[in-house]
Amino acid sequence: MTYKIIIYCPDRHILYHATTPEKEGVGGGIVARIRLAQNLAKLGHEVTLISNVSQPHVSQGAIFLPLEEADKRREADVLLMMSSGDKLSLHSANSLPIESRLREVWVQGTLPIAGIKELNPDYIVAPSNFNRNVVKQEWQIAEEKLFVIYNGLTQFPSPRKWWKPRETRDPYSLIYFSHPSKGLDAAIAVLRLLRQQDTRFSLHVFGGNALWGGEDGNITEPGLIYHGTKGQKEVFQYLQMTNFSLNLQAREEPFGMVVTESMSQGCIPIASPVGAFPETIHHGNNGFLVSGDHQKEIVHQKTAELILKTVQVPDYLDYIRHIGQNIPWTWENQARVFAQHWSWELDQEGITMESSDIRCPNCGGSWLLTADGYHCLGCGLYSQEGQ
Repeated sequence: MTYKIIIYCPDRHILYHATTPEKEGVGGGIVARIRLAQNLAKLGHEVTLISNVSQPHVSQGAIFLPLEEADKRREADVLLMMSSGDKLSLHSANSLPIESRLREVWVQGTLPIAGIKELNPDYIVAPSNFNRNVVKQEWQIAEEKLFVIYNGLTQFPSPRKWWKPRETRDPYSLIYFSHPSKGLDAAIAVLRLLRQQDTRFSLHVFGGNALWGGEDGNITEPGLIYHGTKGQKEVFQYLQMTNFSLNLQAREEPFGMVVTESMSQGCIPIASPVGAFPETIHHGNNGFLVSGDHQKEIVHQKTAELILKTVQVPDYLDYIRHIGQNIPWTWENQARVFAQHWSWELDQEGITMESSDIRCPNCGGSWLLTADGYHCLGCGLYSQEGQ
């Protein structure tokens, strides 16, 4: 079953093109809508993305239109609306001349989006169980309107070709790639402690204020190499050469693509157990979680000690790399999950698990089987194992 899909985002704080993530680097919300549009089109769906692109263009089968095209009458099977930056508002979606069979809002954060209640969408799709709970509890959205679909993973290079011989990965090299406000200070503090023990440790920093529409500055620190905001391809090249990705922070990530992107390239994530990070990182299995206030010296010390110990056991780190690389949440796979969700809602096509001993632990609802596991039809919860 194929569908006609329109993705709409009114955010104007960053002007972009479908190729911007590869070339320049942008925030996760922009990456998410571009990748989903491209991969839905690859699956054969008719996809139009109306957003703040510079000009009409086609990318990997998906049509990208500027916001000036939003006032034209259109019909679709699915209208997927989102706002991940700028004013965090979907008020403009109320006047869209688009008729659709299913209307959904796709969220990428924990801050409320203005205009959602007036829109009264059929579903709100969240990128994690954590974000789902925030939408339910803090936004006061009924759980029967919620559905969780994880964000995908951009694959550079193609699957299973990331592996580098151990000799080409610098065991003393760390990376931080995110907006500086999320935890760069903590990463630098860990670097300082490590260099007190061994000056071979270095930290590559990608990302700056340009990620959120501002201007990058400059950072100087012994052992720190500052690259500024760069495209995904260049960042992924460094992920293939570095040993650990530092994600110590207080910000509760709605998903945190930095973690799955690190895993995919064999770079081991070390993160605070906040937001959705504990959903994707299993401590000591595919990465590490370090509890405590990321601004406190004791957390910096625990992180530095963890790195100093594990770097002496490269076979163990290779074991973690291999597990982390087997991530099921590629954008192609997650596009299939979206399509399977729509197929069930629009045409009641799909397979469910309804036996009494295989039920959602949250609400007792039936599980819908999809390309990434189990999705509850009662409350939208996601589970890899159906429990």
